[in-house]
Amino acid sequence: MSKFEDYFNKEFIELKDKQKDIKELLTSENMYLISGDFYGIQKFIFDGLTTKNAAKVLRAKSAFVQLFTSVISKYICKKLEIDEKNILSTNAGKFEILSPTIDENILKDIQKTINQYFIKNFYGLSGINICFVSCVKDDFEESKKYKILREKIANEIEKAKFKKFDLQTQDSTLSYDENISNQTLCKVCNIRKIKHKEACEICDDFISLGKKLTTFRIDEIVKSDSLGIKFDDFVCDLIIDEKIKSYVAKNNNEILEFEDFAKNSQGAKAIAILKADVDGMGNFIKNSEITNSFENFDLFSKTLDNFFSLYIPRKMQEKFPNTYTVFAGGDDLFLLGSWDVILELARFIESEFKRFVKSKDITISFGIALAKPSKPISYLAHETEHLLEESKDLNGKDAITLFGETVKWQSYNNIFKTLREEFEKIEEKDINTAFWYRLLDFCDMSKKAKEFPIENMWKSKLVYSFTRNMDKKYISLLNILNDLIEKNPRETKITICEFIYKRRKNGTD
Repeated sequence: MSKFEDYFNKEFIELKDKQKDIKELLTSENMYLISGDFYGIQKFIFDGLTTKNAAKVLRAKSAFVQLFTSVISKYICKKLEIDEKNILSTNAGKFEILSPTIDENILKDIQKTINQYFIKNFYGLSGINICFVSCVKDDFEESKKYKILREKIANEIEKAKFKKFDLQTQDSTLSYDENISNQTLCKVCNIRKIKHKEACEICDDFISLGKKLTTFRIDEIVKSDSLGIKFDDFVCDLIIDEKIKSYVAKNNNEILEFEDFAKNSQGAKAIAILKADVDGMGNFIKNSEITNSFENFDLFSKTLDNFFSLYIPRKMQEKFPNTYTVFAGGDDLFLLGSWDVILELARFIESEFKRFVKSKDITISFGIALAKPSKPISYLAHETEHLLEESKDLNGKDAITLFGETVKWQSYNNIFKTLREEFEKIEEKDINTAFWYRLLDFCDMSKKAKEFPIENMWKSKLVYSFTRNMDKKYISLLNILNDLIEKNPRETKITICEFIYKRRKNGTD
């Protein structure tokens, strides 16, 4: 059996979760591993959402994913008449239950009820798939057999993604609200009819949940229906733990709006949206000893989840207050906040993640977008997803996409550190903004120089611009820029862009 120190730095030992005693649950020879997966999380959280009330609704929707997943796992236990201690895990929109019994008809009915719930309330854009595989005691007691069991359940989850709704048995007709006008359309989701004032009943529940999350004590126990989670008349206790509350910047107990984040930023009045996830996590788990035993898998997956869902939000509150957790858990993050703080936070997360994991094969990639606070959050979510994909397409990954460039973290960190030290030596009165914009042109020319040798003219232009615009006492910077623009134009461009943005008076254009 592996120990915490086999996977993670012992400095992070507080992230080790309480481990399930699987032997207590192996009560019969033949058992069933039931898995649930909340699919379409990004669509659920972002699609149709306008800027209005977004700050209140985003965190609530993300919390809803976690809370609703917990409700469904408890609901399954009730229907199968098994103890809730058989729930092995619930995190990041997924759950697993080890059941001594199964009734396929009950699970089919539950799936049908879930489907109908999401068709009625969210037009089938998202939902929860339930699947199961049979297993025996030996599957948990022999390493090779547990690895096979993990592959079996993973395959069932993948197959379930291709049959999200059974149209032969499901009422697939979407019933939209009728007679909607500009005056009666919900100003939050832009889909349903308002209940009162500006929000529909569902968005009203999300706004209410968002407000409640700021007031709950950690580990407070509440009834599911009091949070607006009404599913098949089923009511259960839910714990508002630290993961559910997470971290959002507040002022007088009110969640900061995007405009506030922009106003609080340095230089350009903008927000930044950060999306990150671990590279090749599925393949790493599949090809490692992590799936050799339940204990290994439970230890690794829960600790990794705790890094994103507990450690990072704690550090945000402590060191990066002008930020907001949209989603944090599993092996990924979606954060936003004042643009300058988010960039500092991204560098911190990457550095801490490398300290956290022992294996050099596990890396993390990022996509970061900067925007005015009025930009629709649904657009920004798709844009940031695209930027993360750009990072994921880089060979070997371990990348960041920012300011239109995709680079490796190590080279970016090295150049950022070098240039930041040099930039800090420059007195504010000596900074000529036009010169710094010319440096961006030189970076672009350097990128093309191999294919178009004439672009090497950037070198002479750099010397000319520097001597015209910078004091001779900074001559060492000229040599450094010449070297970095030639060897690492993309990383240099990203660093210079940040320097320029911090000196902008307003806007991002």
